Amino acid sequence: MDDYLECLYTYTLEHLLSDVHLDLFEYSRWTARQDAAWAALQEALTPEQLDLVEDYRSACSGLHYVEDALLFQKAVALGKWMAR
Repeated sequence: MDDYLECLYTYTLEHLLSDVHLDLFEYSRWTARQDAAWAALQEALTPEQLDLVEDYRSACSGLHYVEDALLFQKAVALGKWMAR
């Protein structure tokens, strides 16, 4: 992403939860579900297994960031094309 898109993307992420159109109930529900699942894993797994899960979560997080950034770039490009 160029500097402009990076700035726009960062701004969008930082202000995502303040958007009045966002379904905060749905977001909160999934966040709570994720937290409960993580707590259950922490109780059930050994420290070594938790390290493996953390490595996996980190890799997933990195992949999701790249996917979200690509989707954002495509959406901006489509918006520019439609505005012409």
